[in-house]
Amino acid sequence: MKVLVDVLGGDNAPKAVIEGAMAALKKEEDLNLVLVGPKDKIEEAIKASAIDHSRVEILHSEVAVNNTDHPSLFLKQKPDSSLAICFDQLRKRDDVDGMVSAGPTGALLTGTVLRVGRLPGVSRPALIATLPTRKGTFTRLVDAGANMDCKSEYLVQFALMADVYLRLLGNPSPSVATLSVGQEEGKGNEVVKEAYATLKQTELNFVGNIEGDHVLKGEADIVVCDGFAGNVFLKATEEGAYFISDLFKAALTRNIFAKIGALFQMKGLKKVKEPFNHARKACAPLLGAKKLVLKCHGKSEAETFEATILEASRLSKLGLQEKISAAIAGMNAEKTAE
Repeated sequence: MKVLVDVLGGDNAPKAVIEGAMAALKKEEDLNLVLVGPKDKIEEAIKASAIDHSRVEILHSEVAVNNTDHPSLFLKQKPDSSLAICFDQLRKRDDVDGMVSAGPTGALLTGTVLRVGRLPGVSRPALIATLPTRKGTFTRLVDAGANMDCKSEYLVQFALMADVYLRLLGNPSPSVATLSVGQEEGKGNEVVKEAYATLKQTELNFVGNIEGDHVLKGEADIVVCDGFAGNVFLKATEEGAYFISDLFKAALTRNIFAKIGALFQMKGLKKVKEPFNHARKACAPLLGAKKLVLKCHGKSEAETFEATILEASRLSKLGLQEKISAAIAGMNAEKTAE
């Protein structure tokens, strides 16, 4: 098992990425990594952690891809960047099972499409994100930002690929809903209405439309939308959580009496934040690519990189790509038969 890691991706790179990689190697004995980043820092970490050097291949790069870089041009403008090297390696090497990066979403999508390619029959790869719910469970949002403009058939494929993913995670019959402006059939734009009509005819556990204010209530395991709506919803929800958290902090520190009271409430407040912290630490696979591509949050710490690297290994062993490919082939065969 071998996974590529973009050491320079994310706000806390390279330190957090390298620390996470070393921790993942300690957790899984059959794991091998290709770390793409500053050679000296990676070698220092290997020596300090006493990891067997043969389990780590180092490809040197000191160039990072940032949010200011054009996502469709970085492969040409920064061919020596850690992310560009990762994609080149993922494309040409049969011994590499997947890659992990906290780089910009647009760059990850571009690199995946242009260098890695899509599974046969997949129209567009889709990013699947994890959100906490009031039930104490998690819902998955797909697409979370990879495809700004979608056709209805893309949404149907997103639902199918997400269904395969959640079944691998242990959910035997995940419920699927389309994000819309009303729960009733016929609500939404033409793309959503067409996707609704098609999803009703599939064998997926389709439960209809879901409005934005119902997503975090846990009424569906999978919420399907285009990448524009998904990314707006995701970022607005994330910022809303931070906003409420800041309001609490301000209220609890406004005077000496509030600060004393806060001391007795800290444990409870930490429990409130736990679901959001867990969701933020979850990785976002890019479903539908020929090989595994897993996206970490840009602000990820070492423990998130560790978990994501281990998840890449697990999903590869479970055969995520093969199962998605089979599901897409089955759906396309049904269309042809009709």
